[in-house]
Amino acid sequence: MPNHRLQQLDGRTIAIELQSLNRRTILRGVGSFERTGEFGPALRVEIAESTGAFAIVLKEREWDGQIESGERFDCDFALHLDATSLCPS
Repeated sequence: MPNHRLQQLDGRTIAIELQSLNRRTILRGVGSFERTGEFGPALRVEIAESTGAFAIVLKEREWDGQIESGERFDCDFALHLDATSLCPS
């Protein structure tokens, strides 16, 4: 059985710290880990903002970031992404 480290975020609150150019944005959502599907093993973070709802998907095989405590954001976990981590689907 493969080790899916993003699986520990399934059903947990997640803060995503997004750094783009000189701007930092904090997004909060709930993670849903999928073993199979369109992206293979992946974590989908469902985010509901005042401007609308969307999801950020992290592919287990491609994402190499750190999973941190989300205590400072009042969440279970925190992830840091920069513009190079994102690609349109």
